[in-house]
Amino acid sequence: MSTRFLTGQRLTADLLNTNVADFMPSTFVKAADQSRNTSITLADDAELAGIPLSVGTWEIELVLFYTVASTTPLLKTAWAFSGTWGTSALRAVVGPNGIVAPSVATPANMQAAPLTTAAVYNSSTAGSYSSVREIARNVVVTVAGNLSLQWAQSVSNASNVTVRAATSFGTRKIS
Repeated sequence: MSTRFLTGQRLTADLLNTNVADFMPSTFVKAADQSRNTSITLADDAELAGIPLSVGTWEIELVLFYTVASTTPLLKTAWAFSGTWGTSALRAVVGPNGIVAPSVATPANMQAAPLTTAAVYNSSTAGSYSSVREIARNVVVTVAGNLSLQWAQSVSNASNVTVRAATSFGTRKIS
């Protein structure tokens, strides 16, 4: 936290609450499942959009749960932002890279991607839950705006890809 107080400065509850509130973590949780098919065009999630980020440095984490009706379509994700953020920030993207029986853990693929570049995840066995974790720890916002999760199929297919309830974004201002 970069908030500093001077020696001898009178600290009031209002002063502390104003400064501390800026740095409290926030969690935004998806309440309902959402399915998409026959489109590879990234679009905002219905619930995980409009997440406010003020000027400063942020850490952001996405934990995404999804299912597929068939193993063909694959899932791709990206982050969008209506303000301005540094173009050099990366997100660590971790998710399934293979298709295996539901009783066996799927090997994970771990890479880095720019915030707005699509990351593609292989689909697990049809009907089984898969999870994705994307983390960025040094997102510098220079003009405030709103964060959103964008997602679509990577391979257009009539079978649904469904981002499940309980998927969440966590945000915390770090300076």
